[in-house]
Amino acid sequence: MTNDFDIEKVRARLIALRTKHGPDTPVGHRCSNLIEQLERMVAAAAGGYGWDDLQKSIGRSLSELAKLTAL
Repeated sequence: MTNDFDIEKVRARLIALRTKHGPDTPVGHRCSNLIEQLERMVAAAAGGYGWDDLQKSIGRSLSELAKLTAL
């Protein structure tokens, strides 16, 4: 199994979604949170610290974003 996860593509999609909904909306805030969490994920993977907490935060943000965009 290969990992096709491309952080730059995900980041670009989050920025587009934030732009569509506005940066000062609940969707925009979640997108901003996820963009920041992705940056921390790269640092955590390199340093090996904070990974478990970061995974939980990303999962929570994704769940909230999914609920907000399902309306």
